[in-house]
Amino acid sequence: MLKVDQRCTIPGNVVATNMSSTIAKAVKASFEEETAFLSTLVKIKSSNPYTPQDTPLHESVEGEVPTLIYEKLKSLGLAPKYVGASKERPNVVCEWGEKRGRLGLMLNGHMDTVPPEGRDLIAPFSGAIRNGKVYGLGVLDMKASLAAYIFAVKALIDAGIKLKGKLTLAFVVDEESGACSPYGTQFLLDQGIVPKACFIGEHGTEYVRTAQRGGYRFKIITKGEAVHTGVSAWERGESGHNAVVDMAKIIEALQGLEVPFKSSKMFEGRKPMFTFPTKINGGVAMNVVPALCEAYGDVRLLPGNSESQVKLLMIERLQKLGVPYEIQDLIYVPAVEIDPHDPVVLSLQKSAKAVFGTEPEARVSGPATDGWMMVKRDIPTIMGYGPDGGGEHGKGEWVDLESLQKVTEVYARFIVDYLG
Repeated sequence: MLKVDQRCTIPGNVVATNMSSTIAKAVKASFEEETAFLSTLVKIKSSNPYTPQDTPLHESVEGEVPTLIYEKLKSLGLAPKYVGASKERPNVVCEWGEKRGRLGLMLNGHMDTVPPEGRDLIAPFSGAIRNGKVYGLGVLDMKASLAAYIFAVKALIDAGIKLKGKLTLAFVVDEESGACSPYGTQFLLDQGIVPKACFIGEHGTEYVRTAQRGGYRFKIITKGEAVHTGVSAWERGESGHNAVVDMAKIIEALQGLEVPFKSSKMFEGRKPMFTFPTKINGGVAMNVVPALCEAYGDVRLLPGNSESQVKLLMIERLQKLGVPYEIQDLIYVPAVEIDPHDPVVLSLQKSAKAVFGTEPEARVSGPATDGWMMVKRDIPTIMGYGPDGGGEHGKGEWVDLESLQKVTEVYARFIVDYLG
């Protein structure tokens, strides 16, 4: 009679299936709590109306959002910490997993939102839950993703899953001022909190953002001489100079400006876009010659383009006008791209396909994120994949709850798949 070895080896695909089922059940079990947490997060005002030039270090722009996130992470048995340039604007950082592991991944997201504009269709900070949606300013950009980060980790903890690598959650300040702040992601990097790979969960499940256009914003100033339009000196042309007329000449001269660029596979079919003016201010009264005019411009850039390149092109166009002017730099964020076949991208695509049934393709993102700070350090960074919704940066912003639950599961699977 043959002796049978009673030990049983479970095939890897069975283990993976069981783990996936366990993760899905854990996400579902906590989703009501996740929804309530997101609603509370939205109710906290964290509007950021500032530009990189005037963003304050000692004003609590993000409000109580850092505290709420810190306390939630602590309640999960984690050890979050505040890492900020000031106590008023702290980033929240939390590490979990094997700190000495070979692999590392950061989930990065901003806590601030754009300011409300005009009369919103619903209260901008309502956090209302109805018809399968959560409403409120910043819910899609990007508080829903922040909640998904936290509850993806909670699902893994509840499922008893251990990581072989180190996961870092980074909730940062001051991204909405222009994605070039020294107080948020850049501050963490300067403090030595440098991941081996990074993920930023900006909204949308249609595709994975592996590249983003850059941006350059500037202001042109013309100066004249103010004088009352009713005085004889103005009538005789002896005094007064109209700064708005000078600006009109500059505007006309800069129309159709094209920025040379090198094509790349990720940016195929795209080109730099120069838009001027996008906003203009000039004059103080209907009966006074304007002494000052300010006009703003926006340029969307591709890899290889820079702000200095654009400025030189403008100066070349304007040098023959004989009009005095000044160009002031406001924001510069370089365009960046990563290999769409990088392991971090493939891992996310695999995880998304397992949940949604289709694999999101790698594409370019239009808006800038803090991701360029990582890519410039040769850190592979996904610059967008998150819950679906609508109304971002506008009226009636909302996020779809079914999408949020699935994305939370995607994040949990992604963490395990990438870190082991």
